[in-house]
Amino acid sequence: MKDKITILFVENDIDFSQPMEKLLILEKFNVITASSIDVAKQKLDQKFDIAILDTNLSEGNPIELLRFFKEKFKKPLILLTVKNSVNDRIVGLNNNADYYLPKPVVFEELLAVIKNLLRKYELQSSYWVLDELNLTITDPENKTYTLTITEYNIFKIIYESDENYISREEIYEVLGKKLTSASERSGDMLISRIRKKIDLGNKNKKTFTSIRGKGYKFLSKLTITKL
Repeated sequence: MKDKITILFVENDIDFSQPMEKLLILEKFNVITASSIDVAKQKLDQKFDIAILDTNLSEGNPIELLRFFKEKFKKPLILLTVKNSVNDRIVGLNNNADYYLPKPVVFEELLAVIKNLLRKYELQSSYWVLDELNLTITDPENKTYTLTITEYNIFKIIYESDENYISREEIYEVLGKKLTSASERSGDMLISRIRKKIDLGNKNKKTFTSIRGKGYKFLSKLTITKL
């Protein structure tokens, strides 16, 4: 991070926000604070790189602010909440929050999440980003696709290869099978399913090319991000 990063911090609990703000400033971040949804909307026109949003604001609906934010900006957003139920996490993540942290927040974890998301979004300008923690892949347009463990392992082999390449033998190893004949098609069907999944958001871009009789090559830059 060469330039100083600016964080929009939407939190109405002063006893929590002020110490966090001071710690973030010590880590060389600029911090724009907002104590309500209305104030946050007014500050959305200011230049910032990442947002932190408390879901327990006393006025308005923070999830509506989350939806508005993600529709308007291609920037990361972290949700904070005193609630730690699966339903709360699902609601936030289904509305495109990038990460979810329950209170009390461990500052070192928050800092790690901030840095990870900033790297991820910076990479997304030209890379497909494979997320090891969440088993997802995100394209340069910030569309995220959930992967099965098998699909993830395919992309991991591609990432670890020198030329974004996976052989037919490696595909069958992921499937737990041996390639017994040239007519065996289950590996090709797996690649076909992956292509259909990620091509939905990339209709004008070819994602894979077949190397006849040998395997497949992924045609875009690929990287892995993890906490």
